[in-house]
Amino acid sequence: NYIKLAFFRGKSLSPIPPGESKQKEVRYFHIHEADQLDEAQLAAWVEQASQLPGERM
Repeated sequence: NYIKLAFFRGKSLSPIPPGESKQKEVRYFHIHEADQLDEAQLAAWVEQASQLPGERM
């Protein structure tokens, strides 16, 4: 069981989230139940993503 976070412009983040996608710019980050979550890194990705232009859906 896990949560899959999608960063639509994930290749623009530093460091790049580890989960690859079929889409060129999209990256994923999986949070599993038993994982030790690096909250600082997750917060940094969310902060960086909030500064990027939005994605048309």
